Amino acid sequence: MNQALIQQLQTFDLSEGEARVYLALFELGSSVVTPIAEQAHIHRTTCYNFLESLVAKKLVSRTNYRGKQSYTAEQPAKFHELIAKEKEHLKELMHEVRLLRDGLTKIYTKRTKKPVIKYVEGWSGIIELYEESLRCRDTEGIRSYTSFRDLKKEIPEYLYKYIQKRTSRHIHLRAIVPDSDYGEEARREQDQYFREIRLVPREKFDFSPEIYMYENKLALMSLREKFGMVVESEEIVEALKKTWELAWKRAAFYDVRKDNN
Repeated sequence: MNQALIQQLQTFDLSEGEARVYLALFELGSSVVTPIAEQAHIHRTTCYNFLESLVAKKLVSRTNYRGKQSYTAEQPAKFHELIAKEKEHLKELMHEVRLLRDGLTKIYTKRTKKPVIKYVEGWSGIIELYEESLRCRDTEGIRSYTSFRDLKKEIPEYLYKYIQKRTSRHIHLRAIVPDSDYGEEARREQDQYFREIRLVPREKFDFSPEIYMYENKLALMSLREKFGMVVESEEIVEALKKTWELAWKRAAFYDVRKDNN
């Protein structure tokens, strides 16, 4: 049998057996089961099952000939008709999907108002939290406390990849950073990497955890103890964003003094 045609028929959601039976019947014209099975090189009982499946798919018609079931393959134009019907069905499905999406979104919105806490361990867990922040859609961007010294020490390769991804997605980041050579370098490159950095004296405000605030999320990544967590809470995160803004304004004082020095 023509293997290429069998493969093409399979693209119309036919099994190999159905494709072989349809092609055999098309070559024979109208026929009872036995000649079709012989032409398709399959068992008679199996052939009958495939024929009934093709009848259900409206690719084969069935008539009674002298007390026996006779089958006829539909013309190729039938495939065009089936595709047109499938397109119409898909349009109806898309409408149903939109209705379903709207309904589920309402449920999700109600559900996400409840506080959620997620805890992770190890570098894979910490990187998972960084990756999650790359989906940030907060118009204010990400507010953060960042220790570039620890980031460069612990995950230098991933840090570079993360910054590239965040920049390419135009996710703005504002960071309060303990003063260090790495912090200085990060501030010099801040325009290039879509961020704004304010340096604070390390002897007064040294810290190592990475803390992000965006949307309704508070993400904490401990680079030294290798664990992290995300808290999702409108109330808590909004309060922390406001306290961070106070720190940001005060950090400008230290940052200006450093520039003057």
